[in-house]
Amino acid sequence: MKMIQANNLFKSFGTHTVLNNVNLEVKKGEVIVIIGPSGSGKTTLLRCFNGLEEIDSGIITIEGEIFSQRDQSKKDMVSLKQKRSIAEKLGMVFQHFNLFPHKTVLENIIEAPLTVKGMKKSDAVLMGETLLDKVGLLDKKNSYPSKISGGQKQRVAIARALGMSPDIMLFDEPTSSLDPELIGEVQKVILDLAREKMTMLIVTHEMRFAKEVADRIIFMDEGKIIADEKPSKIFDNPEHPRIKTFIDKITTRQSNFQD
Repeated sequence: MKMIQANNLFKSFGTHTVLNNVNLEVKKGEVIVIIGPSGSGKTTLLRCFNGLEEIDSGIITIEGEIFSQRDQSKKDMVSLKQKRSIAEKLGMVFQHFNLFPHKTVLENIIEAPLTVKGMKKSDAVLMGETLLDKVGLLDKKNSYPSKISGGQKQRVAIARALGMSPDIMLFDEPTSSLDPELIGEVQKVILDLAREKMTMLIVTHEMRFAKEVADRIIFMDEGKIIADEKPSKIFDNPEHPRIKTFIDKITTRQSNFQD
């Protein structure tokens, strides 16, 4: 089953083209990791998939339903109500955690199920506690975000996204704002989701993690997908010189940092 299908996506900010004729298919249970230099369109692509950014033209289909369709007139042919309904199938985790500082960890997780889905409080609390246990933070359920570490905040953000029972998870540089010693605890949660066959798209600069978690690697440069391959092909035998240069540079930098 195709969970996401993107056809001929174009997106510009002013005169700068950010997505340039992007085509992509994501099947159920696949983990797709998107890599590439800064400014290549990776984050914008994710944000178009959940409606945080609007495409200029092209078609985005989520689980067989058209989520966004624009022609050269740039008029979206999908109603806002329909878009909101479809968008609930996707959860997104950002670089920064965006937790409500005045709410406890548990309250952060149950807020959307209560207000958006109308879930009963008792059911929401049970669900929230189950998810906190899943990410190893049940003992922090009554803590406030200011009292937990960055890695713990990101794990809460993942649990919060899962609280809406999405079919697809989008991760935008989920470890980029964390101290190095906290990265592993967040990556473990994502690896566990991969083992459970959660459909995921992950933007990351962590090459070792990308190689470990991905079924496919998408390499983007200047708004285009220039490779869509198995991790072994991208990392061990890249055909495109741009990919080889990027991977050599970033893996050398990460190795030096870790040493």
